[in-house]
Amino acid sequence: MIAAVVPAAGSSVRMGRPKLLVELNGQSLIGRVVSALRLGGVGHVVVVAPPADAAHGPEIAAQARSAGALVIVPGTRPAEMRDSIELGLEWLAKHDSPRSVVLTPGDYPGITPAIVAQLLEYAARFPDRVVLPSYNGRRGHPIVLPWRIAVEVHSLPAGTGINALVARHPDDLAELALSDHAVVTDLDTPEDLKRWKERQERLRVQVRFFALAKDRAGRSEIELELAGGSKVADVRAVLAERFPALGPLLATVLIAVNEEYAGEDALISPGSRLAVIPPVSGGAGDFSRVGLCLARQKGAFRR
Repeated sequence: MIAAVVPAAGSSVRMGRPKLLVELNGQSLIGRVVSALRLGGVGHVVVVAPPADAAHGPEIAAQARSAGALVIVPGTRPAEMRDSIELGLEWLAKHDSPRSVVLTPGDYPGITPAIVAQLLEYAARFPDRVVLPSYNGRRGHPIVLPWRIAVEVHSLPAGTGINALVARHPDDLAELALSDHAVVTDLDTPEDLKRWKERQERLRVQVRFFALAKDRAGRSEIELELAGGSKVADVRAVLAERFPALGPLLATVLIAVNEEYAGEDALISPGSRLAVIPPVSGGAGDFSRVGLCLARQKGAFRR
């Protein structure tokens, strides 16, 4: 059994309003996080909410419950996030004692079921280690703690947080590098929220280069950010700007979207897998071996 503790008792001072109630795509932030944990494979999700007499405390608790969380409502607001985590762990010790515990703040809007499932799969390979996701070298959330390490939170010196617990076990860490910035992106201020919404309005896609396109680009794969509503023709324009060496070759390549060749007016959706496939037998317009490239593309994206 894997459980999770979500400290959600903060006062959102820097946001200027209860950030866990901010709606993103029709769901509150706390609801998004709880849903992602549940759908990603976590059993019990314990949310430590603000006190019942705190402004918006009952609403935060209600949103967490509606998403499937078990909610702890303390009599007084915990002073630090570490205090909220202790309350959650105490509840689990009495009712569950899980194999591992997932810890994540409630203000990470980009945590998805897929990210959670990936972390849990990695943790299953290293059951005795602390699993931490990272993005571009930065460690983030959620983290997965073996129960034997999670219970050490109670023995940390006063005034220290969970980072001190991780630092205690340098030989018990398993870092999982991910390509999604969501694991290091939280919402603390109105500016954070604005940046998040602006980024969500853009599309992020994977692009693989084959044959001569790979040589001209100087790499086999990139992550590309596009404006919402972009089409295949727009992809050509962005690639020409980013990789001048591709030059005239871009006029002759085929572009596949999710393993299917696409016309210039085909819309690109978030998360699409694109492939840039040039003529591979020599002459311009000669695509006699593109089937082989597509087969390679499918295998490459499965890895």
